[in-house]
Amino acid sequence: MLMPCFQPNQAFLEGIILGRLLAGYGELELTMCQCMMATRGGDFDQPIRRVFGERGGEKRIKNARKDLLPDYTQATLQDLLTETLDDLEWCRQIRNQYAHCFWYWTQAEGLCFVNLEELAQQPGAIGTLMANRHPIDTALLGNQEAFFFYVKESFTHLADAYKSWVVKSKMPLRPVYGYPKPDKVGRPTKHN
Repeated sequence: MLMPCFQPNQAFLEGIILGRLLAGYGELELTMCQCMMATRGGDFDQPIRRVFGERGGEKRIKNARKDLLPDYTQATLQDLLTETLDDLEWCRQIRNQYAHCFWYWTQAEGLCFVNLEELAQQPGAIGTLMANRHPIDTALLGNQEAFFFYVKESFTHLADAYKSWVVKSKMPLRPVYGYPKPDKVGRPTKHN
């Protein structure tokens, strides 16, 4: 097995949630694209090319912020957009720490990881991998997954709120039924 710490008798459930976080991050970027699509009348060609045309999650968020802020400000949705993009950045940081790490499990400690990028940036010699280990458990991973879902729902709400604003500005008497704003979910910690 490539990752023995995720066997059924060790951190099996944690591994399942981690897999969903790592694989699911792209869904968050795609729902961010929905917000760009809303400003372009549903066209998905340009938003997909703009967001995914360059590598790097941080760059994608910056490009989306630059493109979306003028339109969403006009619709008075800038505060929620800014908050949601900041929350996406938090999700990106969580995802990255898991994508660039070493995992292990012991009976005494449970599941732990060492963020190798964090380790490489520390001053001085790297004496041991275990010096900068971080424990992680299913409760925190579940909170992180719930936060990822909250961010996805927030982008869906934003895209729909923008489309509703466009309809209301053209036909003020037409009823508009929007995708509900999700209940606020606080940012989880990156590790225990």
